[in-house]
Amino acid sequence: MSTDTRLSAASSGERAIARAATDQTAVLIGRIGFAARGVVYVIVGWLALLTAFGSGAGAPDKQTALEAISQLPQGTVLLGLVAVGLFGYAGWSLIRGLFDPERLGHDAKALFARAGSVVAGLSYFGLALAAAQFALGSGTAGKGSDASTQDATARLLDAPFGPPLVIAIGAIMLGIAAVEFARAYTASFLKDLSLGAVGAEVRRWVERVGRMGLAARGVVFALIGVFLIQASRQRDAGQAVGLGGALQKVAEQPFGQILLGVVAAGLCMYGLFSLVQARYGRLKH
Repeated sequence: MSTDTRLSAASSGERAIARAATDQTAVLIGRIGFAARGVVYVIVGWLALLTAFGSGAGAPDKQTALEAISQLPQGTVLLGLVAVGLFGYAGWSLIRGLFDPERLGHDAKALFARAGSVVAGLSYFGLALAAAQFALGSGTAGKGSDASTQDATARLLDAPFGPPLVIAIGAIMLGIAAVEFARAYTASFLKDLSLGAVGAEVRRWVERVGRMGLAARGVVFALIGVFLIQASRQRDAGQAVGLGGALQKVAEQPFGQILLGVVAAGLCMYGLFSLVQARYGRLKH
């Protein structure tokens, strides 16, 4: 074997090692991100359960969850860890949406899914930034989800072609809700998990938790989408709601406290499902 051939082979081997290390780092960041998202949703769901049983201070959102974390022992450290995880999840979502590592393609269904990933990435990036600032003592947990949603909606409504864009975002939210309902019904999420090493009973519990969690998240996204479209049609940004407002709308329905309790339990389940994804998800890169 010539010297040039040996050097080329060595160079190829080094590139392969570097690529493998990069891939492993990307997957690790994704897993940390799923874990951070899970923690936030478990806390939101728990606080919503307290509200449903009359012990809470109103419909919670993700900012409320950050405030709850800050009040725990070593809350500043925990907030910092959550911020790192949320930055990881935001980055993972943006990569999925913009660069399509999962090879979803460019048909309508794929583009819709990728658009949803981008929206999620931007949302979680803002939440991660608020968590980091809060942990560093340079801010608070940020505006509540309703205020943030209404501010963004107001800016869009005042922009050229803003109202149709708000309707489009609302439609994306409704589409995401439909996807979550479909995943809950078919349990298609199981194919994205590596559960070969766990027992049949654990698999059944993962399926139940995933179904409940995805269905509850679908309810929230559907309400956010409906009220975004209503805000555009009425040219009133105050009609828009975020996570907290969506939970409040649930509570305002007939038998609202019962419904809120069911949705809250589902959000807890979604948080647990995110933790399962962090451990067993087949993360592609």
